[in-house]
Amino acid sequence: MATTAVLGYTTLMDVVNSYTSLDAQAQYLWAAEVLNRKCPLTRILPMIESNQIMSNIDSRRSYIPAPGTRRFNVGVAPTASHKTPFTDPIAMVEDYSEVDYALWKIQNQPNQWRQDEDAAHVEGLTEKMEDLLWYGSIVTDPAAFNGLSYRFNSSSVRPNGDSGYPYNVLLNGGAGGDTTSLWLIEFGKNKVYGIYPKNMPGGLLIEDLGRDTANTGSGASPTYMEVLRSHFAWYMGIVVKDERCVQRIANIEVSGTTNILDEDLLIKAVNQLPGGGEAAGTAIFCTRSIKTQFDIRAKDKTNVYYTPDEVWGGRITRFQGIPIYMAERLIENETAVA
Repeated sequence: MATTAVLGYTTLMDVVNSYTSLDAQAQYLWAAEVLNRKCPLTRILPMIESNQIMSNIDSRRSYIPAPGTRRFNVGVAPTASHKTPFTDPIAMVEDYSEVDYALWKIQNQPNQWRQDEDAAHVEGLTEKMEDLLWYGSIVTDPAAFNGLSYRFNSSSVRPNGDSGYPYNVLLNGGAGGDTTSLWLIEFGKNKVYGIYPKNMPGGLLIEDLGRDTANTGSGASPTYMEVLRSHFAWYMGIVVKDERCVQRIANIEVSGTTNILDEDLLIKAVNQLPGGGEAAGTAIFCTRSIKTQFDIRAKDKTNVYYTPDEVWGGRITRFQGIPIYMAERLIENETAVA
């Protein structure tokens, strides 16, 4: 389902749906639907073509000009804003699938069967990319990009480097090995968005490489089998143009009764967003345990902060009107943030 009208920007599904070649559009559409279903983050993330081949150059405003007042015939001093340039890379996540040609031939619907087999590889592609979006690090993997946890890992760094902004990493109090984070993000073209190379629909590349003879044995004892091979790739990166649009509540305990999610911190984080939680494209992401806590609180009719709703045909819980999504790749044994 296209989401431009709802969110006001272009998502992965929008890019694929608007692809010029109808044959290629159909080829990519089923894979994009798997990505959307398995990763809510990609369902909401704006997708914009990068301004370089495999990276994107942008700048972040670190100082807002302060205008002055004046009287007639008296001038006012000019001011200037400060911007800091930065570059974000695009990571290449790739995989291949092979199915037995003989097994394919005996299927009642061979092409649908093959697509169902390939869907598992697309899911693997999704998990890998979501891992990068949350926890990617160029230090440990030079071919990756820095994920949100790497970028926002200190409670004493101000967003955009501006001392006038409140800290956007809030600490919930937990310190053990069962801590996790909740993310409140405001997506948009000048906020947080995904990037992909030009001439690739949303960064996706799906190729039917056809029939081939595969060696299923060892070098000394080869064995051969006819296979149908497919190639899957997803080239993508993430840009945080305005760091105020990312609010992280870290050190949430997922078990016990102490240092569990503090709703007061979430209210504080909502009010620190540039749009105050009212901008289209604002969403909350959390683990299964935290999402369960939200849903349990939502069933209490006296709780005025939570409301049940349906989004894109699925049930969802909202906090002050903001949709809450479960992110499968967020972990519950994070290193405590200081």
